[in-house]
Amino acid sequence: MKKLLILLALVVVGCTSGPRRQDYQEMMSEKVESPFFYVPPLNQKDYEERTWILLAESKSKIWFYDPYTLSEDEDGVITFDALIAPREKNNLAPYNPTIVGPYRQKIDCFSNHQWSETLYTQNLLAQRPLMGDIKSVNGSGWVKIAPKTAMAYVRSRLCGRQFIDDANVNYFLFQEGTLPAPIARRAPAEIIDEKQNKQLVSANKVIAEDAVTETANAKPPVFYEVINNEVIIVDSKKDIRQLRLSSYLLNKNFTKQADLMFTANCLENSYSLTGSGVNQKSSGLVGAKDSFAAVAFNRACGNHGAYMKMPSRSKK
Repeated sequence: MKKLLILLALVVVGCTSGPRRQDYQEMMSEKVESPFFYVPPLNQKDYEERTWILLAESKSKIWFYDPYTLSEDEDGVITFDALIAPREKNNLAPYNPTIVGPYRQKIDCFSNHQWSETLYTQNLLAQRPLMGDIKSVNGSGWVKIAPKTAMAYVRSRLCGRQFIDDANVNYFLFQEGTLPAPIARRAPAEIIDEKQNKQLVSANKVIAEDAVTETANAKPPVFYEVINNEVIIVDSKKDIRQLRLSSYLLNKNFTKQADLMFTANCLENSYSLTGSGVNQKSSGLVGAKDSFAAVAFNRACGNHGAYMKMPSRSKK
């Protein structure tokens, strides 16, 4: 009898103080907040601890990348960290939920394929692309770069572009200024004539007319390219290196501005810039990491794998 009472007591205690099973409906009704819509975002450190400079612009989006993450492996695959933001002007904080990234991007210049973390997380197999559009490396994720797209433009900047009458191949380095960006405005509600059952104002037409851009008199952006992606070691003991650069105006005529020589003293963290054809010369210590001088200095002195070529070395 005593053993029966003890057993009964253990059963009662176990039922009242043991782990409680959560009801399914109660669990599903709990409030869940998506981490993608926090302001500021939860991954704000990923943005703030990087250096973001302009890479490319399309009609609706703008690409930034971290030039210090740019590298190329022995197979010719370029890797870099990037983010995508809307190109229209708004009053949102610099890092807000409209931005995609930061994410890792890869481009195979030889086979014209791209791999992106933003694409890799999607179910690419369900899209069933045509034969030859997928580069099968380590499973899925490699996608053919279509011509006349924003990614094709990004590829041409980082993989190099060549003019018809020039033997050199130019690689993007830096851009000063941006193209005029549309200003976002709300379209008014549709106005309907109830008697004739007609729409008097077209919302699409209003949007087109209301998308105001900056004045056409704005100064066109200037961008700089590294000729042949070559870094020449002038003095190996003092670690002095040079980059041959070309600068162009990003206008309709694609006007060439100057040929430049960027000299970097890697040991002293200093540089000099001289130009032919224009009165342009500057020198000093390398400043902020997002400045032209700092990005060029890193391209000359930094470690980018096979991305930078060293065609000749000094005997000094």
